[in-house]
Amino acid sequence: MLAFFAAACGLASLAWAPTASAGVFNPEIFTLKNGMQVVVIENHRAPVVTQMVWYKVGSADEGPGDSGIAHFLEHLMFKGTKKRTPGEYSRILARNGGRENAFTSTDYTAYHQTVAVDRLEMIMEMEADRMTNLVLDEDAVTTERLVVLEERRMRTDNNPSARLQEQVNAALFLNYPYRRPVIGWEHEIKALDRKRVIDFYKRWYAPNNAILVVTGDITADALKPLAEKYYGVIPAGPKIERNRPTEPPQSAARRVALEDPRVRQPSWSRYYLAPSLKVGETKYAYPLEVLSDILGGGATSRLYRTLVVDSKIAVSAGSAYGADDLGPGRLAYGADDLGPGR
Repeated sequence: MLAFFAAACGLASLAWAPTASAGVFNPEIFTLKNGMQVVVIENHRAPVVTQMVWYKVGSADEGPGDSGIAHFLEHLMFKGTKKRTPGEYSRILARNGGRENAFTSTDYTAYHQTVAVDRLEMIMEMEADRMTNLVLDEDAVTTERLVVLEERRMRTDNNPSARLQEQVNAALFLNYPYRRPVIGWEHEIKALDRKRVIDFYKRWYAPNNAILVVTGDITADALKPLAEKYYGVIPAGPKIERNRPTEPPQSAARRVALEDPRVRQPSWSRYYLAPSLKVGETKYAYPLEVLSDILGGGATSRLYRTLVVDSKIAVSAGSAYGADDLGPGRLAYGADDLGPGR
């Protein structure tokens, strides 16, 4: 394994909190004729449902020079379609007491809404509409690009911890696209235009590249006709291959240090490339999860008790490991405020 160090003057680069895990109880799964997968999870405690559409595309699937385009498209999906004006989707949902949001990660993009169960058919129709009928004009793209740039300034450029993490990822991965920030590099965001966004949308947004998840006061028997009515009629797109570059063997450690006058609490962390459930020696993924919990999974972990409780040289300590990535995993551990000379 490759050792990698990240240090900051008064900066925490990881959140040393135990990760919560939960299982899904008896999901019902079926596939529409166009290849769209459907997952139903019943929960009848309240007459409410949540619909999620997950697209199998994230920032790691972007092409050279297109960093941030997956996240940019996520923003633009709230513009109009051939049937609805910009913002109309959100206004209709709000009038019906619903909530919505979306997010982009390295490996997927998802859109979700929560409504009363008797409004489910309405949001399924609207979500299916924007899967293939998105309409973008130059003004919408220009305006939303400025919004994304401001988001980057607020969440990354003005946040020392986020800037450090961005640099850590860029140094840890030599070739795998996890080295790029999900939000994108500023100069590449500025270069994204309407044509590139539309091409990305047409390539990746199709029913055979999506998973519909509905959870709440619904059964699979009740959902299936609705899924077939609204999503099943959308033609499948071309077969999609997620071709990503591989990470080469690494032979040297790297060290990243960031100082910022706004923060006063030093922190230190070490990162290792590690197997995930999909890449590398996958048989070690579950043992690594156990190791991470023992090492730094909470107030009773080895790191926390040694550095915080017994030695009192740190205010927090812990470890983190992610096995769920489609690419290489990462194992990290560290501590905050180790004191002078530590």
